[in-house]
Amino acid sequence: MLNRRAFLSFSAGATVGLMITPIPWKLTDDASIWTQNWKWNPKVPKRAIYFAEMASKMDPSGAGIRVASVEGCPVGVAGNPDHPMGKGAVSAMAAAEIGLLYSPSRVKTPMVRTESGFAPISWEKAEAMLTEKLGEARGRVAMVSGDETGSANEIFNALVANLEGEFFMMPGEAQSAARSWKMMGGEGQIGYDIENADHVLFLGADALESSGTAVRNARAFSATHPSGKEALAKYVYAGPVLNSTATVCDEWVQARPGMAATVAMGLANILMSEGMTAAFSGFDAFRAEAAAFTPARVERETGVRARDLMRMAAELRSARRPLVVAGSEFGQGAGARAVLASLGLNAVLGRIGAEGGVKAVAEAPVVVPGAASRSEMFQADFVAFMQKVAEGRADVDVLMVYDANPAYGLPQAEMMAKALEKVPFTVSFSSFMDETAKTADLILPSSMPVERYDDVYTPYGAAESCYNVNRPIAKAAFDTRHTADVLLGAASRMGMDLGFIAFKDVLKAKTVALGASWGDLKKGQTWTAAAAPVRQLNIAACAVPSVEPAGNGALALAPVAKSHLGNGKIAIPPSNVSTIRDTEFDGSDCMVQMNAKTARMSGVKAGQKVRLSGPGGEMLAKVCITEKVMNGVVAAPLGFGHTAWDEFSCGMGDNAYKLLAAVAEPETGLTAWSGTRVEIATA
Repeated sequence: MLNRRAFLSFSAGATVGLMITPIPWKLTDDASIWTQNWKWNPKVPKRAIYFAEMASKMDPSGAGIRVASVEGCPVGVAGNPDHPMGKGAVSAMAAAEIGLLYSPSRVKTPMVRTESGFAPISWEKAEAMLTEKLGEARGRVAMVSGDETGSANEIFNALVANLEGEFFMMPGEAQSAARSWKMMGGEGQIGYDIENADHVLFLGADALESSGTAVRNARAFSATHPSGKEALAKYVYAGPVLNSTATVCDEWVQARPGMAATVAMGLANILMSEGMTAAFSGFDAFRAEAAAFTPARVERETGVRARDLMRMAAELRSARRPLVVAGSEFGQGAGARAVLASLGLNAVLGRIGAEGGVKAVAEAPVVVPGAASRSEMFQADFVAFMQKVAEGRADVDVLMVYDANPAYGLPQAEMMAKALEKVPFTVSFSSFMDETAKTADLILPSSMPVERYDDVYTPYGAAESCYNVNRPIAKAAFDTRHTADVLLGAASRMGMDLGFIAFKDVLKAKTVALGASWGDLKKGQTWTAAAAPVRQLNIAACAVPSVEPAGNGALALAPVAKSHLGNGKIAIPPSNVSTIRDTEFDGSDCMVQMNAKTARMSGVKAGQKVRLSGPGGEMLAKVCITEKVMNGVVAAPLGFGHTAWDEFSCGMGDNAYKLLAAVAEPETGLTAWSGTRVEIATA
C-alpha cells in the first residue's frame, strides 16, 4: 500500500531534477515547433476571433468547450467555465476536436469497395446502394453505435426495428451500469454525486481517465483538495496500477485487475456483520451471500490485505457522506458484477439517493416513434453477438457501424476483425479511415461534430440531468453528411415513417419534450434538472459471485487507458504525439510495465522485447520496470497497435486489446473481459 504523501515524497527528487535541467524544456520547444508546422493545421490570420459554445462529442465526459473560429474556420478549443461537466477544464480528446477536423486520415467522400480497393462514389449512388441492401436484408440487419449520449441513436434504433434487425451499443461503463440498475428495478440511469461526498472509494474505476465524467471528476477532486489547505474529502483508489486516479488520490490500495466486485462484497460483509442494514428489499439475500466474502478470502482472491479491508470498511462507516464507485480499470469489460456489488455496498451505507451518494438521473424522453429508451438500448450485448458472427451462428447480411471501431477496440481484436469480414455487407459511417472502415464494403463518412447538428444528454456518471444541442460551427471541410440525416433519408425511401425529415427537427422535438428553450440551447447554454427520487430497489441482485479470470497465465493483465493516446474509437491525435512518454513507447514498440519483483519472477529485464500471450491473442512490447504496478501484474497501455489511420498512429506498437478474452456472466447476461491472465516470454 502506498499513500499519496509517500508517493509525492518519493517523486520529489526526480521532479526537482527535471525542473533544473534544460533538456525537457528544449524538447518541449522542439515539439511545439514541430506540431505547428503540420500542413493540415489551420493558420490563424490576424482577424477577429469568434467563440461558439458546444459540448464535446469526442470527450466521453461531454464537457463543454468553446471553439475559436476565424471567418468560419475553427482554429482552437478552450474550456467552457459555465458548463457543469467541465467548468472550464478540457480533456485531451476534447482538445483534439479541431485538430482532427483536418486530419489526413479523414474520409473525404463516400467510398465503395471494388476489386482493386476503395473507389469514390457519389452520395446519390451510395445512398441508393445502402437503401437497396437494407431492403434486401430485412430481418438480417444489425447496427452498432458508439455514441452514448446522442439522440441519433433513436433514429438508428427505430430504423433497425422497422427492418426487424438488432441494434447494439458499444460496450462500456454506461452499459454495465444500465444492466445493473435494471436488475435492481431502478429507473433512469445512475450518477455519482462526487462533489458532495466526503469519502470516495474508487474500486477499479479510473475516474480521471476512462470512467464516467472524467473531466468533472477531476474538477471535484480539485475543489475538495485546495492547494495549501486541508483536504475536504478523502479519495481512495483500489486497483492494480498507480494510474492517473491513484496518483492524485490520498491512498492507493493494491488490488488485482477485475476484482472490484469481490472487494465490494468483502466490505459489505464487514459492515453488515457490524449491524449495518439497507432499507431495500432483498437485503437478507444480499447479506447471506456476502457472508462468504471474509477478509481472508478477499485477500486471497484480490491481493487486498485483510487488515486494509477492515480499515477501509471502518473509514467508510465513519464518514458522513461516503461514496463507492466501481468499474473497469480501463473503461470497459467489467460486466455488471462490479457495479452491482458496489451498489449493494452503497445501499448498506445508506448512500443511494442521498446527497454525496448514488443518484437516479431521469432518462431523456424518446421522441422518435418506435425507438427504445437509452437504458433499453444498452441491454443487448454486442461482444456476444460478434462471437456468434465469428462462429457462424448469427444470421446477419448487413452490419452498420456508427461512431465505433469494433475491429480495433474490443476484446480478442483479431477475432472481431475476422468476424466483421464474415458479414456479407458492412457499412461504416466513420469520419476516419479506421480499422473498421478499412474492412467495410461501403463508407459513408459522417461530418465531424463542429460540422453538424448533434446533442449530448447526461453522460454516464453525471449526478444531474443535463442537455446540450450542438449546431454547425463550420461548413463541412469535405463531402460528408451527418449519419442521422442519411438514415432518415434511407427510411423515407423504404416507405418508413420515423416521424421526422431532418435530424435538426428531432433535436427541436427533444428540446420541447424536456421543457427547454431551443434558442438558449442553440447559443450553447446547458439545460439541467435535479436528480429524480429513488424508488424501491431489490438489492438481492447485488449478491454476485467472484470473477473468474480468463486464462491460466502466470500474470494478471492490467490494461491502462490514457486519453492522450486516444480511445477505442479514436486513434492517437497527431497533436498528442509529443505527449507520449518513454515509459509508454520506445522506438517502434509500446512498453508494458511491471515491478522489479515480477520481472525477476518472469525472467525478463528492463528494455527487453517480450511477447505476451493470452487466451485472446498475442502482442509484442518492451519491458519498463516501475514500482507503480503491484506484484504479479503486467500493465499494458491501450491506444497503440493501429493498422489504419495515419502515420502518427499506424504501426506504432501493438494492440493490447488482442490479449483480452471475453467470458460470460450468466447471472447478468453480459460478457466481461477485465480479468485476463497472460504469459510473458522474451521475443
